[in-house]
Amino acid sequence: MRVGQANVDFDGLVITSEAGQFNVEPKVMDVLRHLVNNAGIVISRSDLIDAVWGVSYGGDERLSRAISLLRKALGDSRGTHHTIQTISRRGYKLVADIDAPKEIAPLFNPSDATPSPSASSTIEIEPTSPLTSDLAGVSGASIASQTHRFKRSAIWLSGVGALALIGAVFLWAPMSPFGIKSSGQENASYGMGISDGLKHIENFAQDGALANAQAIFSTAIASDSDNAAAHAGLALSLIRQYTFAERDPALLKRARAAAQSAMRIDDKLALSNAAMGWVYEFEADFDAAQEAYKRADILDPDNVFALEGRIRTLRKQGKRQDAYDLNAFAIEHYPLKPVFYSFYGADLVARDEFLRAEGVFRKLIDLSPGNARAYGQLAHAVHMQDRTSEAIQILQDGLLINQSDLLYNNLGTYLFFQGHYAMAADAFERTLSFEGNTHEYLYWANYADAARYVPERKDKANAAYDRALQLLQVEWDKRPNNVTLTSRAALYNAKRGNVDMARSILERLSMTEETSSVVLYRAAVAYEILTERKLALSTLKKALEAGYPLTEVLNDPDLSDLRQDMDYHFVLTAIRP
Repeated sequence: MRVGQANVDFDGLVITSEAGQFNVEPKVMDVLRHLVNNAGIVISRSDLIDAVWGVSYGGDERLSRAISLLRKALGDSRGTHHTIQTISRRGYKLVADIDAPKEIAPLFNPSDATPSPSASSTIEIEPTSPLTSDLAGVSGASIASQTHRFKRSAIWLSGVGALALIGAVFLWAPMSPFGIKSSGQENASYGMGISDGLKHIENFAQDGALANAQAIFSTAIASDSDNAAAHAGLALSLIRQYTFAERDPALLKRARAAAQSAMRIDDKLALSNAAMGWVYEFEADFDAAQEAYKRADILDPDNVFALEGRIRTLRKQGKRQDAYDLNAFAIEHYPLKPVFYSFYGADLVARDEFLRAEGVFRKLIDLSPGNARAYGQLAHAVHMQDRTSEAIQILQDGLLINQSDLLYNNLGTYLFFQGHYAMAADAFERTLSFEGNTHEYLYWANYADAARYVPERKDKANAAYDRALQLLQVEWDKRPNNVTLTSRAALYNAKRGNVDMARSILERLSMTEETSSVVLYRAAVAYEILTERKLALSTLKKALEAGYPLTEVLNDPDLSDLRQDMDYHFVLTAIRP
């Protein structure tokens, strides 16, 4: 039917307007359905919530989000509502003309049968493609979905046989956010709120998001132990917690058990395979992870969790250009997913493109204003441009929104850089006081760095380095050729006084023209601590040539003696004549 200037396909869950073509979640479409059935009548918020979610379900925040998404899809601009009007203190009213009979299929009653699954966990603007013109007669929803899936699959699968397989999937597989729908189980999954749980994983930076996700999945599993989607979602949420909240190895063990349960129940579910891929990835079994992502792509080429995992895995495999290219694709097709901007900015930092990275991280904050990591990444990019005071201010802005361990850690780093060692140590202690952070090697190493220069804490520095090295070893065993982990291991051992170990690790460190400036810099500092001045100077020269900021060199206390060396000044002359 036509609602105002937009075409609405209630069955296909698609709205097409001048703003673009949008795949719409079932509950969001149900809000529009109820407004259309009562066109011209003011419907209170509570009545809408009761009609769509049910009295016991609540949903005040969900209703606000649904109205916002509908207005965007229907072509309303901010402040100008030609379709859905807000009636102050009363509710909402559909004011647009409709060109079909007023009464359409009734809303689903939560007390009746199991609801049907959504076509997408979020509203997406589908990309245009020349393929669309070759699909005359196919519905708008089908065209958008198949066009997008063809593009995505062509990246993952090679050869004529692979493309033929994609075509076969299009011909017989009903579309679903979790992959091929082989039974009624996925319908039950949505009834248990699985899509809401997955949304929390995507928006993990929101306060309580991961706890809410795990509560949703655990409740679904308690209700139906054979709910594969719930087990898979639980695995993903646990790994997200491990990555962004606390580095407790027990979380990975729980995630593996949940992912294995999902695969045992339904290994033809795309989400099960994506979750298993994440588990393999964090166990550093990268080949197995890529195979799992390949299976997920075959089942559902639009599975955003498989895409995210594949990018991370490529980066961990050292295939940074492949990861960079794939991430560009992800941003093009998922322009509202914050995690891809985080990856993209980090890749730019690794390339020493700090100004470009700054712009990306500012976009990330716009998309995810409560994301502490975004503020930390932005501050780092700014600091690397010799704007440390501004970086500290960015962290202060972030702490007003989210008192995060990561932000306190970065604050300690910049205070240390400025020579405020006692304040830096306090910030690092604050970081370690957050639950789960005693499992993070980087926090222990940073605390040790500051404690070395605070007389009353100096005796704690070596113990902190020892703990950092113990925790680092766990990650390093998984990725022994990773230059970031190797350079950190060399530097921590040098600072700890483990001279022979530090030298042995430096001999293993492979440095090429592609090596990032920060890895070169760590090696230079380690050489200086080990009194290998010639190697320290030559490696420092490479780091500066690669773009490492001179201001870091000028403020590093471990390089105070080196800065008095005449050859050091010749290095600076060669770099900055």
